[in-house]
Amino acid sequence: MSRDKSRILDWFSRRLNLTEIFSLLTSYGLFYAELDTRKHLREALDEALERPVVSYGRWPRVLGLIVVVLIALEILTGALLGLYFLPTPQTAHASLGTILRDVNFGWFVHQIHFWGAQLLIAVLIVRILRFFIQGVYRPPRELVWVFAALLLLVCFHLDLTGRALPLTETAYWSSVRALEVVKAVPVYGAFMIFLTGGGELFVTDLTLLRFYVLHVALFPALAVTLIYLHFSTIRRIGLTEGAGDKKRVGRAALRNHLVNLAIILTILFAFLVTLAVLTPLPFQREADPYATVPGVGPPWYLLAPFGFLELTSGVLPQWLAGLVLFLAFSAFLVLPFLDRFRVDTRRRWVVPAIAIAVVVAWVVLTIYGARVA
Repeated sequence: MSRDKSRILDWFSRRLNLTEIFSLLTSYGLFYAELDTRKHLREALDEALERPVVSYGRWPRVLGLIVVVLIALEILTGALLGLYFLPTPQTAHASLGTILRDVNFGWFVHQIHFWGAQLLIAVLIVRILRFFIQGVYRPPRELVWVFAALLLLVCFHLDLTGRALPLTETAYWSSVRALEVVKAVPVYGAFMIFLTGGGELFVTDLTLLRFYVLHVALFPALAVTLIYLHFSTIRRIGLTEGAGDKKRVGRAALRNHLVNLAIILTILFAFLVTLAVLTPLPFQREADPYATVPGVGPPWYLLAPFGFLELTSGVLPQWLAGLVLFLAFSAFLVLPFLDRFRVDTRRRWVVPAIAIAVVVAWVVLTIYGARVA
C-alpha cells in the first residue's frame, strides 16, 4: 500500500510542483517550517523538519491558528448560505426565513456563521492586544502588526456588510447606527456612505446589492490576502519565543503540531456549537425603515466609538470628534513607525500600563455606548 502511495505521489510530482502547492500551508500558519519549492515534496519536508522550530500550536501563538480556522469556517458557511440567500430588499428576509425553516441544518449553518464572525473579531482584538503588550510590533516585525491591524479592519467591514443583509429589525437598525458612527469619520466616512447608495443612512436597494458584493467577494479576498502576507512575514522573520518555549526537530515535532491543531479545532468547534444551540440568534420580523426600533445600537465592537461621539456631542463639533477617531485609528495602524524608543528594562511596566489604560477606556466607552444606544 505504501509503495502504491509513493508511486502516486511521484506521478503527480513529475507533473505538478506539489512542494510549492503544499508550501501555501506555511503561509497560513498550518505548517510552521519554510519549504524549498525546488525539491521533491518528500525531500523538502524531511529537510524542513530537520530545522528546530517553535510550534504555532501553543498559547498565545495559537490565536493566529484560530483566526485562520475561523476565517475558513466563515467562508465555508457563507458559501453554503449563499446557495439559498437572495440579496434583494424584496426577497432577503424571506430567503433567510426559508434557510432557517426549510433547508436541512440551515439554522445551524446560519448560527455558526454568525457566532464565528463574533468570535473571529474578539480573537483578533485579543491578538492585537497581545502584540502590543509583548512589543511584537517592534523591528523587524512592523509589517506583522500592520497586516494584523488591517485584517481586523477588514473583518469589521465583513461583519458590518453581512449584518445588514437579512433586513431583520435589529440587523437593519444596528447597521444604521454603525453608519452613523462611520459617517462622522473624515474621508473614510464619506466613502462608506457613498457605498450605501447615496448620502442617506437608510439601507436601500443599492446598499444591499453593494454590501452583498463586498461581503461575499471583495472583503473575503482582502482577508485571505492579508492572512497570507501576515503569516508569510512571520515565516520570514521567525516566531517570537517565550522563556518556556522548546524547539523541536523531526517528525515528532510535526506530529506534536498536528495533535495541537486537532485539539484546537475540536475545542473551537465545540464552543461554536454550544453558542449556536444554547444562545441562537433570534429570527426577527422584517425591518421597517420608517419605524425606528428603540434600544438598538451599533455592533458591539463599535459601541466605544459610538459612546465617544455621544459623550462629546455637546462639547465638540461632530467633524472634530470624527477627526479624533480617525487620528486614533491611524496611530493604531502605524504604531510600529511611531514607537522608536529603545526598550528599557527598567520601564517595562510602561507598555502594559498603557495597554490597561486603553482597555479600561474602551470598556467604559463601550458600556456608555450601550446605555445611550
